[in-house]
Amino acid sequence: MYEFDLITLLRTLKAKRKRIFINCGIAAVAAIVIGFSIPKQYSSSVSLAPEMQEEGNLGGMSSLASIAGVNLNNSSDAIGPDLYPDVVSSNAFLVDLLDTQVETADGSVKTTFMQYLLRHNKRPWWGLAVGGIQKAVKSLFKKDKPNWSKQKIDPQRLTPEEEGLITRLRGIVSCSVDDNSGIISISVSAQDPLVAKTIVDTATAHLQLFITQYRTNKARNDLAYYQQLEQEAKVDYAEAQRNYAAYSDTHQDAALQSYLVKQESLENELQLAYNNYSKIRQQVQMAQAKVQEKTPAFTVVEKANVPNLPSSPRKKLIFIAFLFLAFAGTVLWIYTRLLWPKGINLSSAPSDAPLAASGGKAPIPHAQS
Repeated sequence: MYEFDLITLLRTLKAKRKRIFINCGIAAVAAIVIGFSIPKQYSSSVSLAPEMQEEGNLGGMSSLASIAGVNLNNSSDAIGPDLYPDVVSSNAFLVDLLDTQVETADGSVKTTFMQYLLRHNKRPWWGLAVGGIQKAVKSLFKKDKPNWSKQKIDPQRLTPEEEGLITRLRGIVSCSVDDNSGIISISVSAQDPLVAKTIVDTATAHLQLFITQYRTNKARNDLAYYQQLEQEAKVDYAEAQRNYAAYSDTHQDAALQSYLVKQESLENELQLAYNNYSKIRQQVQMAQAKVQEKTPAFTVVEKANVPNLPSSPRKKLIFIAFLFLAFAGTVLWIYTRLLWPKGINLSSAPSDAPLAASGGKAPIPHAQS
């Protein structure tokens, strides 16, 4: 068979149906074994909408443009919503999640998230085999075991083992932002449903705290500066009060003009100190109001819940994929055997001989079972 012949191919597949069934059966058994060997994963997610700070006089044009898929947000923030996924996947953010106290749904495990990942996570049998080989190879070159008992992981100076744990954590915690609506979605996958829900709540709280601190950073710095000025002005005002009171008490009956001028000077200094203190107090109150104004409000669109059904592995999809690959592979192998049957040396046979003998078409051999 040197060219495609559907009838011959169908006859050959019918004759070879036993081989097809055997291969599909083997693939089905392999799919069942692999599907039940992969540990179950539960996913929990949360969606929240932060308050968007826009500058300019766009008014309702931004909302109308978002419907058409155009982003007219003129926010002056250096870290906008499009960078929130990078924040969530950063080392510092993920290291903070490792200290979270978690508990499994059955209550059998109560520990930190890091210890849960290291000691209480299941792996498939081939993962255990590969992990054992890797440990054996590493033990030949490195005899120091990773120290996971230290109090804090430095996100700026990770060991190879810690870097591997953080890389693994990036596949567990994910964040995405809708460009049109600005909805932030955070998802966590874990082998226990309650652990997944706990971590997604913690990640959401940490992201909200990060956004709040970033948005209010300048306002909080201004507030701290005005509060320092307020303390200094209060000290100056108290000092002016003491000087004026002490001088007035010791010169109550004084009639000399020099005494009266000195008393008037101290009174003016007291008034100036009071005016300065009062003005700075107003600045402090305005700075406090500015901090409150810059603090974003978060609206939780969808709260995280404890999932009842696992999100992976998808056993039906694995089963169908294995059956398809086995069937397609067997058909392709049979078709290849028809194109180049055994006993024909394509390199030594003349290229024009088959075509000349068949009037320009290649001969079609009969299918053999």
